[in-house]
Amino acid sequence: MIPVKEVMTRNVITFKEDTSVDEIAQTLMSKRITGAPVVAGDGLVVGIVSEVDVFTKKGSVARDIMSPHVISVTEDTGIDEAARLMAGERIRRVPVSWERGLERPERCFSCSSTDIHLERADPGH
Repeated sequence: MIPVKEVMTRNVITFKEDTSVDEIAQTLMSKRITGAPVVAGDGLVVGIVSEVDVFTKKGSVARDIMSPHVISVTEDTGIDEAARLMAGERIRRVPVSWERGLERPERCFSCSSTDIHLERADPGH
């Protein structure tokens, strides 16, 4: 079993709850990503915002359009289990938590379907 910690993205782009929707759209486009965690002032992940949220929901800041139901995995979760979870929930990324949770944005990790596909296509890339 390959754990998520072996393939996860470590330099995760996050948005604060008060980040403007325009800034979110610009960042998603410029970084070529489809979504990112939203963090509160204390660094806790409080939601996920995706490009679909930007285009389909009304609001002016991240807290207005984010999905507050955060589905996460631990760093020791196997990539096969994470892939099944993402497929079953019809999501493309999950925050990776550890024992104490996602507490600080600079330690916010993420595992996406792309991370898993890359590992399967090129183990240890």
